[in-house]
Amino acid sequence: MNSVSDEFDKYLNSKIGKKNKNLDILHNFFEKNQLKTLRERSVSIVGTNGKTSCSFFLNELLRKNNVATCMFTSPHLVKVNERIKINNNDISDKELSFYLDQLIKFEEENNIEFAYFEVIFLIACLHFIQLDLDIFIVEAGIGGMYDTTSFINADTVCITNVGFDHTELLGNTLDEIFIQKINISENPKQIIFGEYDLYKRHEDYIHNNFEIDEAAIFFNDHQALSTSSIDYEMINFSTSLQVLGAISYLLDAKNETNNYSLDDFKKVPGRFEIVSTEPLKIIDGAHNVESLNALLSFCSSNSEIKGFDIYIGMKKDKNTIEFIKRIAEEKFLNIFLIEDNSFFAQENKKVFEDFLNSNDISFSTRTIKDFNLSKNPSILTGSLYLVGEYKKEYT
Repeated sequence: MNSVSDEFDKYLNSKIGKKNKNLDILHNFFEKNQLKTLRERSVSIVGTNGKTSCSFFLNELLRKNNVATCMFTSPHLVKVNERIKINNNDISDKELSFYLDQLIKFEEENNIEFAYFEVIFLIACLHFIQLDLDIFIVEAGIGGMYDTTSFINADTVCITNVGFDHTELLGNTLDEIFIQKINISENPKQIIFGEYDLYKRHEDYIHNNFEIDEAAIFFNDHQALSTSSIDYEMINFSTSLQVLGAISYLLDAKNETNNYSLDDFKKVPGRFEIVSTEPLKIIDGAHNVESLNALLSFCSSNSEIKGFDIYIGMKKDKNTIEFIKRIAEEKFLNIFLIEDNSFFAQENKKVFEDFLNSNDISFSTRTIKDFNLSKNPSILTGSLYLVGEYKKEYT
């Protein structure tokens, strides 16, 4: 006889590959007072890059102030439990499967079928409410306006940055992408910008479309921080400090942001992660040009790029050509393409091969195991799913 957890695993696995299409009805899953709690206590974090890092650092800061938190992020690297953290601990198998009957009942009553992402996010919301925690940190999936997480209409929204990613869904200009992302909430009470220039560019849009005072707008001033770590990490950390300041009125915590240094915090798993020092090996889930630039900056601060081998694998529906073009601009020791079918929804490596061959750039095919066994300084990048497969096998 199967355990509840086994039943849940079967249920969740049946959702893989299904589209998130139930946004209009998700709010009916909750009572009015529950929706009010979600709206008032949530921080929605949107942006092209840095969402998970900002969520991670904010969670760490809140925990240092003894604030009870639930954090929802995606994707996971090793286990689905990672997507929901309660006070820094992964949700347990028992807790994850506890809400199975509620999910199935709602599906049957409304003649719908949830998608994978919808299931996990609804569980995160339910568990946050069930435990009566202080702050719910919510990393958006794709975009904002039509993202599954948008139904909570959080009072507090943080937008880290805007770049070109998922353009088929979000638009072909940075302005269009910004509008999609900032509308994660219908009428936020306060907004935190990860970049000051991003706010100035869209200042008119914000004040014309949201009922928000100037005093409720915060923006990053990362140069005020003293740290020896890489700039991109510092920017995300500084943004999380701004969020902490913005929501301090909700907390009994002291907002002594000047006492915090990035060097005192753990690294975000799968981001700029050094898995070996001799030889130097770095894994990172960069999957667009902006995040790749951040990775290259980090790597060059540790060693010369021309001394690295780079192993690349990307998920389908990413801008693979722009990504490989950027890599080709650097003088890597070797370019290795991860063999096909190595991780979930992997793009066929022929896409890379065609570009590299047409530009007379040498490359060869390797496995994740080859990266692990290599004696050369190496980088593994292109997808968090690729990074996750490495971590499952070798860490």
